[in-house]
Amino acid sequence: MEKELASREDQVARIAQSLSGLGSAGQVSVMPDYFVDRFVRINTIDEFVAAIRKKSLEGGGGSIRGVKQIEVKGGNAVNLAYSLGKFGTRVHLVAIADSLPANMLLATFAHLKNVKTDVVKGKAGFTIALEFVEGKRHVNVMASDVGDLAEFDGSMIESSSWKSMESARIVCVVNWAANKHANTLCERVFSFAKENGAETFLDPADISGMEENIRKLKKEVFDKGLLDKMSINENEARVLGNALCGIVLPHEYSEADLRKVARAISDSSNSMVDLHTGARSITCLGNDCTVVPSHNVTQKTVTGAGDVWDAADVVGHLLGWDPVLRLMFANAAAGLFVSRENPEPPCLEEVLEFLEINDSNY
Repeated sequence: MEKELASREDQVARIAQSLSGLGSAGQVSVMPDYFVDRFVRINTIDEFVAAIRKKSLEGGGGSIRGVKQIEVKGGNAVNLAYSLGKFGTRVHLVAIADSLPANMLLATFAHLKNVKTDVVKGKAGFTIALEFVEGKRHVNVMASDVGDLAEFDGSMIESSSWKSMESARIVCVVNWAANKHANTLCERVFSFAKENGAETFLDPADISGMEENIRKLKKEVFDKGLLDKMSINENEARVLGNALCGIVLPHEYSEADLRKVARAISDSSNSMVDLHTGARSITCLGNDCTVVPSHNVTQKTVTGAGDVWDAADVVGHLLGWDPVLRLMFANAAAGLFVSRENPEPPCLEEVLEFLEINDSNY
């Protein structure tokens, strides 16, 4: 036990020492979605629907009072960029917005001088995120208007943004699932990144029912060797595994099941796969896999946890950490985020303190 504790203390110390060089480690470019998010927290979906039905029958409508809500900046790209910026990473964000949402976006990053924000003119997205408990699980269901993200193929990216991307160490495309032209965007942006010596990172988001487009993604991006790293959750792994490899991840899965599907997706996508779940995270490059348990925390926030995990994961890639350190850091950042009432990404000091205190799962 003493040896294990010493080893963990050494791991946390190595993370802390390495993070001191994050500001000079290179730039991360992120694109393209921006959403104005409204979180609506309810007890259960049945209770909420019953309240709506009651109001509609009483007299054609009315107010359901006492529903906790908060409006925040959102979108996978914006959340990822914001979390990276709070960590101290140099970030270049390309996001779609106009009018008032564009002003809100610029104001969001005004205090983060290490984040450069390029706005592509277009309609931003809007989301209502319902958060509730289903059984014993915290669930978030989002009703989204994706705006002009649905048609974004990268052709509207201005020359100044391409110029900024030339110096990136890692180029990230996220929310592939909401974009009808995401394969073209990935092919265009990732080809440019490769030409300029950058690594590429994809988080596809909710890909349910998109098997045909996934197979096109394989032909147009994966098979061309354009993707280096892909971050997915268990639901995305289930869809990708089936679409790419014919492997079905059970809903009641074991660690061996996760290893099997992650290896298969890694082989099919020619990339490193970083798979995160509530219980553990796993990274696979071919047959080489590493698993690190997650922290057992009380969930208070759900929406945005994957973006925080991605940001910490990207930091680990940027700093060249070994898989154990990278997953430790990402799990801690996400665990801290979901345990907060207020959906605010943590800073480095908070994650390090969380790692020092919460060691029971390691």
